[in-house]
Amino acid sequence: MIYYISLYLLKFFSRIYFRGTSINRHHIPSKGPCICVINHNSIMDVLAMSLIVKGRVHTMVKEEMFRIPVFKHWLRAVHMFPVIRNSTDRTAFNYAVNLLKKGEILFIAPEGTRKKHKDQVLRARTGFVRLAQLAGCTVIPIAVWGTDRVMPPGQKFPLPVKIAVKVADPIKLEKLELSKEKKHLLQKQADDVMEIVFNMYDELERKYNSKL
Repeated sequence: MIYYISLYLLKFFSRIYFRGTSINRHHIPSKGPCICVINHNSIMDVLAMSLIVKGRVHTMVKEEMFRIPVFKHWLRAVHMFPVIRNSTDRTAFNYAVNLLKKGEILFIAPEGTRKKHKDQVLRARTGFVRLAQLAGCTVIPIAVWGTDRVMPPGQKFPLPVKIAVKVADPIKLEKLELSKEKKHLLQKQADDVMEIVFNMYDELERKYNSKL
């Protein structure tokens, strides 16, 4: 109940207050398994995600967010789960694998952390590729734009800025062994997916930044 109330409230504010736009939303399935790969701008990315989500999805979130009293209970209620950054978090990885094998949809930001400025490109982590290989599921590249402007440093209330999200065609990755010998190929698959994400981000930047 909390999940769907939160989802539709986020959708409402994203469309009305933030003039949210979604492109190719039809590529997001109602059921999984699939991995939705997004670029990470800020904690406000959830606003853009709400514009394309149709049903229940699960989101991997940095563990620090679960240290906030009360807020951590809401995070769990909306199917977010913690991952310890800059480490091999087997608990989070195994939890994600089980979700995918149950036919769920998983959202993940392979950059691992929020960029300090918009031109900074962080190398993609290969976790989502390994998950897709183990679960045998598709990967959907998604570009999120404008959410870094919602709550800039020092801002106490969200600004009514334009946000947008674009979804690419689902991708079925070539089957690879999860071995050290294939590590460079796994990295290439991750980089190729993120290149699609960043190309779509650039398209959104050209389209909407000129209208600000």
